[in-house]
Amino acid sequence: MESHTYFKMKSTFIKAFKEVLREQILKKNKVEINGFGTFEVVHRKQHQKTYENGRVVMVPPADIVEFKSKVRRSDEN
Repeated sequence: MESHTYFKMKSTFIKAFKEVLREQILKKNKVEINGFGTFEVVHRKQHQKTYENGRVVMVPPADIVEFKSKVRRSDEN
Protein backbone atom coordinates (compact mmCIF):
# COMPACT_ATOMS: atom_id res chain seq x y z
CA MET A 1 0.00 0.00 0.00
CA GLU A 2 2.83 2.43 0.82
CA SER A 3 4.48 1.93 -2.58
CA HIS A 4 1.19 2.83 -4.29
CA THR A 5 1.04 6.09 -2.31
CA TYR A 6 4.67 6.85 -3.15
CA PHE A 7 4.05 6.20 -6.86
CA LYS A 8 0.97 8.44 -6.80
CA MET A 9 2.91 11.25 -5.07
CA LYS A 10 5.76 10.90 -7.55
CA SER A 11 3.34 10.96 -10.48
CA THR A 12 1.56 14.03 -9.09
CA PHE A 13 4.89 15.83 -8.63
CA ILE A 14 6.03 15.05 -12.17
CA LYS A 15 2.74 16.28 -13.66
CA ALA A 16 2.93 19.51 -11.64
CA PHE A 17 6.59 20.03 -12.57
CA LYS A 18 5.85 19.54 -16.28
CA GLU A 19 2.97 22.04 -16.07
CA VAL A 20 5.10 24.70 -14.35
CA LEU A 21 8.02 24.08 -16.72
CA ARG A 22 5.73 24.39 -19.76
CA GLU A 23 4.16 27.63 -18.48
CA GLN A 24 7.54 29.22 -17.81
CA ILE A 25 9.06 28.12 -21.12
CA LEU A 26 6.06 29.54 -23.02
CA LYS A 27 6.78 32.85 -21.25
CA LYS A 28 10.43 32.46 -22.36
CA ASN A 29 11.62 32.35 -18.75
CA LYS A 30 14.66 30.39 -17.67
CA VAL A 31 13.94 27.53 -15.25
CA GLU A 32 16.82 26.54 -12.97
CA ILE A 33 16.78 23.51 -10.70
CA ASN A 34 19.56 23.83 -8.14
CA GLY A 35 22.07 21.01 -8.40
CA PHE A 36 20.46 19.64 -11.57
CA GLY A 37 20.48 22.11 -14.43
CA THR A 38 18.75 24.87 -16.38
CA PHE A 39 16.05 24.87 -19.05
CA GLU A 40 16.22 27.92 -21.31
CA VAL A 41 14.56 29.14 -24.52
CA VAL A 42 17.12 29.93 -27.23
CA HIS A 43 16.29 31.54 -30.58
CA ARG A 44 17.84 29.93 -33.65
CA LYS A 45 18.13 32.10 -36.73
CA GLN A 46 17.17 30.93 -40.20
CA HIS A 47 20.03 28.98 -41.75
CA GLN A 48 20.94 26.62 -44.57
CA LYS A 49 21.45 22.93 -43.99
CA THR A 50 23.32 20.74 -46.46
CA TYR A 51 22.62 17.02 -46.43
CA GLU A 52 25.17 14.34 -47.37
CA ASN A 53 23.49 13.90 -50.76
CA GLY A 54 24.16 17.58 -51.55
CA ARG A 55 20.59 18.74 -51.07
CA VAL A 56 20.40 22.19 -49.47
CA VAL A 57 17.37 23.34 -47.50
CA MET A 58 16.51 26.49 -45.57
CA VAL A 59 15.73 25.83 -41.92
CA PRO A 60 13.27 28.44 -40.61
CA PRO A 61 13.96 30.41 -37.44
CA ALA A 62 12.70 28.78 -34.27
CA ASP A 63 12.71 29.04 -30.51
CA ILE A 64 14.05 25.84 -28.96
CA VAL A 65 14.46 24.64 -25.39
CA GLU A 66 18.00 23.87 -24.31
CA PHE A 67 18.95 22.04 -21.14
CA LYS A 68 22.32 22.70 -19.52
CA SER A 69 23.19 20.08 -16.94
CA LYS A 70 24.97 20.96 -13.71
CA VAL A 71 25.30 17.31 -12.73
CA ARG A 72 28.81 15.95 -13.12
CA ARG A 73 29.22 12.55 -14.68
CA SER A 74 31.15 9.99 -12.68
CA ASP A 75 33.89 9.86 -15.37
CA GLU A 76 34.51 13.65 -15.13
CA ASN A 77 37.15 15.01 -12.77
